Amino acid sequence: MSRATLNVCRLAAGQIALHDLRARSAVVAVEGDLQLAFRDHSLAWLCDAVPFTSIMLREGQCFVLLQRGVVSISAARAEAAAFALQASQSAAKSRLLAGHVARQLAALARATLRRAA
Repeated sequence: MSRATLNVCRLAAGQIALHDLRARSAVVAVEGDLQLAFRDHSLAWLCDAVPFTSIMLREGQCFVLLQRGVVSISAARAEAAAFALQASQSAAKSRLLAGHVARQLAALARATLRRAA
């Protein structure tokens, strides 16, 4: 897995990050729990008529988007958090087990964050 496709981000308490992600992109909760919110991209033209889908990611968990869309990512609690974004991969690579990919991303992100601190 190349580091060029991994994006590690930190969130301060109360901060929200918005990312326009492609289908099959992964979000991994590296430190702390995350709250993800997004709309079905195919129905985005309906604006507020379509409710947000909200997902809670616990530290170490991974969520893979099924379709392209803008995702709001925030800390689930009033404390700082960190997450890693993995860009979508080719069809052959996307057949990897999500748990295996999540463990690899979490380990790499933790190592990157330790070096940056």
